[in-house]
Amino acid sequence: MKLQTRAIKPSHLSLGVSDLDASEHFYGEVLGLPASRRDGEVFIEWPDFLLVLTEAPPAARGKFHFGFRVENGEAVDAWAARIKEAGGEILAGPDDRDEGRAVFFNDPDQYVLEIYSEL
Repeated sequence: MKLQTRAIKPSHLSLGVSDLDASEHFYGEVLGLPASRRDGEVFIEWPDFLLVLTEAPPAARGKFHFGFRVENGEAVDAWAARIKEAGGEILAGPDDRDEGRAVFFNDPDQYVLEIYSEL
């Protein structure tokens, strides 16, 4: 039986973090995402996606990254400036690439995040 791949959509991601307060500040205040704390976890909710932060450091953090799309390259640059101003660690960029513009940076637990725009 062949599975319908279109029927499967990403719904949530749970990340273990070493300092829940620092991560709540980073995602809620620095990135300006809709963060709320319930039952000892931080929930960042979009209409079709949920990010859950729990205080449980992961064994290995460099296996993946996740990205946020913005409207244009100027927005990528503005986010990079905001992250630097908040003391964030920029890993690469912002710079142009074949499909648009991107900046890569670490969150407080060294997860790699990307903010990008498409052409």
